[in-house]
Amino acid sequence: MNGKLGSIHIGREQIGGFLDWDVDIILNDIPKGEVSFYKLNKWVLKARSYWLFDIPNKVTVRLYMGKGYFEGVGFITHVDKIFDTLIHKEIEIIGEGILEGKS
Repeated sequence: MNGKLGSIHIGREQIGGFLDWDVDIILNDIPKGEVSFYKLNKWVLKARSYWLFDIPNKVTVRLYMGKGYFEGVGFITHVDKIFDTLIHKEIEIIGEGILEGKS
């Protein structure tokens, strides 16, 4: 899954955002007899540029697509300590659990 715009939140407060993102979804294969089921294990988001107003630990991300968005909780792996400007470096956010679709 990929898109152009995303935002980073702590609670209801937006503390940053990112542009040009891709998400890889990692599934667990759970065999049940002759049939396999898949469960979402985690997701990895990478964006080509970002901006922040704070250095968070655990964040909520919103991935905007059309009229709705997907939302999930994750952890930022590394950021530069530069605030209030667009940083043209990749940011990676590793999430666990679901990416919930909302409108």
